[in-house]
Amino acid sequence: MALNTWVAGDPAAMRGYAEQVHLLGTNTERVATGQHQVRTAAAAAWEGQASEAFQRWATEQAGGGDTLAELFVATARAVEAWSDEIDTVRARMEQAKQVAAEGRLMVLGDLIHPPAAARPEPTGMPSAELPRTAAEAEAARARRAAQESAFAEARATVEQARGLERAAHEKLVHALNEAKDALQGLPQGAEWAQAGAHPTNPAGAALAHAATAVEGRAADATRGMFEQAMTQGPAAVHGCWSSLSTAQRADLIDRFPQLVGSADGVPTTARDQANMALLAGQRRELEAKQRSVRNHIAGIRPGEGMAAEKQRLESQAAEIEQALSGLRELEEKVRHPDYYLLGIDSTASGGRGQAIIANGNPDTAQNVVTTVPGTYSDLGDVMDYVDRGDEVMRRAQDLGANESVASITYAGYESPPSLADAADGEYAEDGSLGLSRFQEGLRASHQLEQPSNNTIIGHSYGSTQVGYAARDHGVHADNIIFIGSPGVGVDHASELGAAPGHVWSGTSSLDIIEYATPSPNPLDYHDPFDDHWFGRDPSDPSFGARELPVRDQSYHSDYWKYDESLDGMARVVAGGVGSSAANEQGGD
Repeated sequence: MALNTWVAGDPAAMRGYAEQVHLLGTNTERVATGQHQVRTAAAAAWEGQASEAFQRWATEQAGGGDTLAELFVATARAVEAWSDEIDTVRARMEQAKQVAAEGRLMVLGDLIHPPAAARPEPTGMPSAELPRTAAEAEAARARRAAQESAFAEARATVEQARGLERAAHEKLVHALNEAKDALQGLPQGAEWAQAGAHPTNPAGAALAHAATAVEGRAADATRGMFEQAMTQGPAAVHGCWSSLSTAQRADLIDRFPQLVGSADGVPTTARDQANMALLAGQRRELEAKQRSVRNHIAGIRPGEGMAAEKQRLESQAAEIEQALSGLRELEEKVRHPDYYLLGIDSTASGGRGQAIIANGNPDTAQNVVTTVPGTYSDLGDVMDYVDRGDEVMRRAQDLGANESVASITYAGYESPPSLADAADGEYAEDGSLGLSRFQEGLRASHQLEQPSNNTIIGHSYGSTQVGYAARDHGVHADNIIFIGSPGVGVDHASELGAAPGHVWSGTSSLDIIEYATPSPNPLDYHDPFDDHWFGRDPSDPSFGARELPVRDQSYHSDYWKYDESLDGMARVVAGGVGSSAANEQGGD
């Protein structure tokens, strides 16, 4: 399991709060001193029953003021102490990341990943690497030993920091509870608080206003903290989610399902719960929109000069029907307990819709594969890719020596709506960060001690999307597979950020992509390489990827039909574990 070094809280902001509370205590002390002076003056010139009653009241009020001032000072000191301790926690977390980096461990944002488990190479497939010499093997063992030592040291540092963090929170909560109890027992405590925040004091007035605002937004406090974590990335999101109570999590899912359902780093089961609620609502909205469009069409009478408008509405109705059909099919599929809905937006991509569906829980799987479909992928055809991913998953489970596998279909970006649009790299550019964050979220929410073996497959324009994400942001995967690719934005596998020998590519000779996507650069026509629209063909040997076996006489969408390519993908997904039966079947 990855080490999460994210630390909640802003010590600098809390010190500013402590400073205001100190000022509030000073103001309260001044009021109490004024009360004492008034009482002293009255005692010298006033006698009788009324004087005695006033003296008792003034003494009580002055004592209450002194007590309240002390409470403010104590609270400020507790907040300052918490800020100092959280600074120490953050410093320890940075120390752990430095140890991990020096030990050549994978550090992604706030996550420190353990050394990957040693896995055999996929069998029955060409290798791009020469056998290791004895010296190279010994050096590899030494590197792994150093990584394990670095991870152990980083883990000890993180655990120590977490202990300090818990202690800091417990002490602050204890101090605040003591102050709250003392304030409740104070006569006219509320009046003294109001006096301390007298509007003639800017700091006191600002604090009183802030307290009122916070009280009014108490129900949204968790949402604000969660949204802040989302701006910091999946590791922060997972850290924030882990710190919430069961009631807080349920409240977020119930009131803000869109927020939770789209948050990379939230556990799979929680995202699924939020997105299932969204799915039902979006289906109802689409059905209502469909009825409205049909009513408009029915209201157009012949001969009114509305032929163009009717044609537009009929086209819109057809798009809605296609999206609804896909949404209903998706809803039926994800109601099965093995499936999880990790993202849904029926209004995205100009109304074509987007979805992310998992078969198996990636948080508890030892092998996770994400398939990114290409042009036209939307709610209308996402289930075709889900079925293809399921087939790869079943093959991988057969090969994987009882290891669990989860298959994800990521139709969560705006794909090109036509072949003409597929010549534009802007779609891949726009979707690259979202894909990277999603893949990073899989690492953050994974629950097993050992990290999962993660594979990402890009088909057609989906390979371009994967390539752009890997090049610009990283795809946080152990293996990258391209099939039927028009180019991936780079000219060599080494530019994708994957380990050497862990990029694979396959394209059949009858795949239309071989003929439909020549390089738009005339200079490429005179070099010896196979240049495609978005860079060199990743299946060209010069690209540096390993060959994924494919059936030569097959077409662009046939890679899931034949054993050669299906078994090839499955072996990579299964972490390089092969079986004799699979070897006999699959393209050796």
